[in-house]
Amino acid sequence: MDRELISLKFAMLRNTTPGLRRVGWFVGAAAVLATWAVAVLADGDAVRASALTLVLALWGVGAAIGPVLTSGSGVLRPDYFALLPLRRAALGRGMLAAVFVSIASGYVLLAFLAVTVHALQVDPRTVVVVLVGAPLTWVLVVSLSRLVYGLLGAAMRTKLGVEIAGVQFGLFFAAMFAGWIIVQVAIQSVPRLLREGLPDGAITSVVDALPTSWVVLSVDAAAAGDWTRAGLLLLALAALDVVVVLATVPLLVPRSAAVEKRRQRRRSPGLVAGGGILPATQTGAVTMKEVRQWRRDAWRALESSTAVWTGAVIGVLTLLGGYTAPAAPFAGLIVAFMLGLSGCNLYGQDGSAVWQNVVGQDETSVRSDVRGRQWAMLIVFLPRALVVTVPFVLLTREWWTVPVLLAAIPAVFGAAAGAAILVSALGVSPGVDPRRRLGPNDANGNISLHVWIVLILVPVAAVPTAAMIVWSQVTEQPVLMAAAVLVGVVNGVGVAWALGRVTIGYLSTRMPDVFSRIRYGQVFRAADESGVLAWVENATLKGEQELASQKRKQREARLARAAR
Repeated sequence: MDRELISLKFAMLRNTTPGLRRVGWFVGAAAVLATWAVAVLADGDAVRASALTLVLALWGVGAAIGPVLTSGSGVLRPDYFALLPLRRAALGRGMLAAVFVSIASGYVLLAFLAVTVHALQVDPRTVVVVLVGAPLTWVLVVSLSRLVYGLLGAAMRTKLGVEIAGVQFGLFFAAMFAGWIIVQVAIQSVPRLLREGLPDGAITSVVDALPTSWVVLSVDAAAAGDWTRAGLLLLALAALDVVVVLATVPLLVPRSAAVEKRRQRRRSPGLVAGGGILPATQTGAVTMKEVRQWRRDAWRALESSTAVWTGAVIGVLTLLGGYTAPAAPFAGLIVAFMLGLSGCNLYGQDGSAVWQNVVGQDETSVRSDVRGRQWAMLIVFLPRALVVTVPFVLLTREWWTVPVLLAAIPAVFGAAAGAAILVSALGVSPGVDPRRRLGPNDANGNISLHVWIVLILVPVAAVPTAAMIVWSQVTEQPVLMAAAVLVGVVNGVGVAWALGRVTIGYLSTRMPDVFSRIRYGQVFRAADESGVLAWVENATLKGEQELASQKRKQREARLARAAR
């Protein structure tokens, strides 16, 4: 079965678009060359060993979280084989074997073979240790990548799993937004690393304890004549391989998408509106329903958690960046931007449940639905922005940022809430339907256009507040600072109301179209309108249809080749 699954994997790869994979090949090759460059350019045996342990640890971390951050569920998905009469152990073993046969996996092996340079320098006889230890480390790292992805998919049904995933995605988005700080520090640190290695202390102890460093430690032990310690390290690595492989195989087989039934809760009109906290109206009911969904739906909870961790990580990076430290309090604004990105496909995330909006539509339901979703986004994300902002203000003691934040936070939140709901309605893109979600990246469809619109629309909508903030800071007049706060509040409320009003007008006549795009991938009416809204609608719909058509043609081509 292993051979058949590997052949199936390559057959599927031959019928997919290689564009993004080629970019990954280039990046991976550059990373391998950088690893070998560290081994060659390091100054001295001790420095080389220290630098290699750090670089190999980075490879291990990257391989572990990379598939999660890049939606790397693999070409072969376990649910493809759910209805086949296959033994689960054999299927899991074959799925894992197919992971090892890939260019990305080959890059990992080449990176760990860079320890050969170190072995040749300290004692050529220790190359045999590398020839045994590097493949063992390779097996560990590749298996670990699948183990982490599988565990995360299972853990998405728990709050702890959502928080762990939120940390990972937060690190990823923080690297995207503030990666230049990391690059700057790395450029400054690499020459020192190649010259002096890691400093003695906790960092070195932690890195040496990681399994990715054991092959380097075993080479050093063998070079010092302690072949027993070298052998014990390799045996420990082999034992860890067995444990990780045995834990990974069960996670690579089909599992049920059924969601456990929650404990029955008492329902009443008061509870629908939040037990009296929210008004007992249609808008109050929608708001409470959305707040519950942001908390209970694992994928919505992941997005809100990711927003917090993205802001927190960016704040920490800014705080540690030296001259960038005074800007750390503005990390809370990142949470507002993440609101726009997280909510830019709300209707698509609802999946076929949008049918309820269609059958229950009346003269006020659309307005209640739009406003309720906007209120819910603010209720969920605004406290998180304050949790991120306040600690950094206290740590930096940059009190001048307080009036600026009081003006900027309402403006950005209002713009994000308005942009998110508008783009969500115009460009609904169905992902995996909620009842069939299994992996950690199944919630959203193709939202690249949504993201760009939000990233452009939010800053443009907040321009009046930004101009007022600049004016107040240049003049340093308390009256203008207070006026900037007022302008920020008015700006945020006005933009949220205006973009929400446009969304209401759009959905009042197109709610059935939103459902048909989710359920059938098309709109059953003539596209006779023009303008920006129609362009966004048609562009996203065309993208979904082209993707579906491409998949259909690939399937037909495969069937035709099989028939011949």
